[in-house]
Amino acid sequence: MIDVHSLQFRIVLALAVPMLLAPPLVSTAEAGKAAELKPKDDALHILREGMKSPDFHARGMAYEGIAFDKKNKELKTILKDGEEDPQWVVRAGVARAYMRLRDNSWKRVVAEALGRATLDPREVLPALDTLKDKEAVAFLVDTLADKEFERQDAVADAMVIRGHARLGDFIVAALGSKSPLVKSAGLRALKQLSSILHGRHVTTVANKLGKNAEVIAIVCEIAEGAPKGADVSFLAKLKPGKGDQALADRVVLARAQHGDRAVGKDVLAIAARREGDERIAAVEIYKSILSKDHAGAVKALLEGEPSPRLKLAVYEVLANMGDRSMVKQAEEMASGTDVELRPVGVYYLGRIGGAGRISEMHRYLKDGIPEVRIAAARVIAWIASPISVSPLRNALDDERRPEIRVEFLRALTSIKDKAAYEALVFYSREKDDEIRRRVVRALGESGDKSARTGLQNALRDRSKEVRVEAVRGFILSDPANAVSVFERSLGWLPRGTLIAMTREFGDAFDSYLELALFSKRIEMREEALEALSLLPKKQAALLRKVLASTDEDDLRVRVMKRLFDLEGKGVATDVKALALSSSTRVRIEAIRLLGSLKGDKEATQMLERFLSEADQRVRIAAALTYLGG
Repeated sequence: MIDVHSLQFRIVLALAVPMLLAPPLVSTAEAGKAAELKPKDDALHILREGMKSPDFHARGMAYEGIAFDKKNKELKTILKDGEEDPQWVVRAGVARAYMRLRDNSWKRVVAEALGRATLDPREVLPALDTLKDKEAVAFLVDTLADKEFERQDAVADAMVIRGHARLGDFIVAALGSKSPLVKSAGLRALKQLSSILHGRHVTTVANKLGKNAEVIAIVCEIAEGAPKGADVSFLAKLKPGKGDQALADRVVLARAQHGDRAVGKDVLAIAARREGDERIAAVEIYKSILSKDHAGAVKALLEGEPSPRLKLAVYEVLANMGDRSMVKQAEEMASGTDVELRPVGVYYLGRIGGAGRISEMHRYLKDGIPEVRIAAARVIAWIASPISVSPLRNALDDERRPEIRVEFLRALTSIKDKAAYEALVFYSREKDDEIRRRVVRALGESGDKSARTGLQNALRDRSKEVRVEAVRGFILSDPANAVSVFERSLGWLPRGTLIAMTREFGDAFDSYLELALFSKRIEMREEALEALSLLPKKQAALLRKVLASTDEDDLRVRVMKRLFDLEGKGVATDVKALALSSSTRVRIEAIRLLGSLKGDKEATQMLERFLSEADQRVRIAAALTYLGG
């Protein structure tokens, strides 16, 4: 008897198997196209779902990526709804979506955020990073020009603090605006720049607005307040008008103040045109750039009836030049009865006579005329003999005038001898901040073990400048303890210190920058990364070392991005490794960088795999990156 049901099953199976094994009815090309589209469809689906995510960072990425869903007829409605999201990070994603669509609605979203008093503009400005500099700067200028916008100062301050690469261009555009609101913001930003932290931005402004009198005055002020050794090459870009002699003189004097010998003749010409204290001030500045070739112009300043103070300044310059033509006049002044001229003769004869007159200089330290005591101290500082330590200490015990104590201590700091260092430790507790700073600097540069007690005391000083000198001193003279001292100081070091020290110590400072990168202070990390650019031969290797040794998310992200900026595809392997195995935050940042590895098939395959990840933020980051975001 035939089993009907069994027979039916066999017939169905016989018909079904060939159909299952048969090739698809579509062509190979069509199948390939369908397979190619699948990851894109998956990515768009992930982004559409991501807009409902409770994680607002994920929502922001999802909104940005939805701009790639151009066939979606409800796209603009979706983005409009996103503008109402309470989280700025989400609205920033909406703004970037508008940017990708070339829809100027992004300007409304960002301008509204910049105007909110509850939002720090520093949170908002990164939304402009994907724009070209000209477009971003033009938007900022237009926004600040709006009379209903009330946050011009806050935006200007945020631009300076953030220190973006387009800061200089922003200031140039703002100062060139016809709107007083915008111009005021530009001036506010320019006045906050420093030569150490913002040198490249000052240079940009000086290059483009070097003929603007108001700009010239501010740039000169920046240079005048810069520490010795700072890069003020931007002064050479300033071109004051021929009709403004005072401003032209200020530029020259600022250049001379920082050791520009090319303006020596110009400084003396300024001194010749000026009178009184202004002439003396010009001569004082000239001291640091003097040249024997200018001796005639210097002597010409003595014509007429020069004041005793001017005579002292001029004779100091001539003596420092080694000019011996004024010996007779100097002897008459030193032995004469005119108490105002005695310091002139004392200094000149002391400098010309050198060590042969050192005993006289020691006696002059107790002279009844304050200016004579100062003159003697300056000569002793130049001779810098160890036999002057005891006379200087005795004189300091009796001296009460702060300005003269400074001169005595300056003389003591110039003497490279153990006895001088031991004496300076005693004076590291002086009341005057500047005196203590000078003393600590000398102790640090001494390299002597006896100086370390003074440096240790200075680390607890009330003045931050004194403490910085102490840290510098340990780096110079006590490598064994310098590392621990530097690590402790990272919690309070003023901004600009790392850059200044990197300029001073060069490649030898790389290990300290490595320590700074691990600092808990974010501003220290940012400055350390900027300082590393001053060590082009060291930075890539150091960054790789830090990346391999840290598990901290913030540091990994900063270092990874900087390395990628430096070497691009050269760090592709590192970026891929972090994208595969790391914390969610680091993985997301690494995934975003994968999109910049154009033509890298492995990176594309990784992005496709990440579309199936369990972590929604990872899926969204991969979807956005895969689609080209």
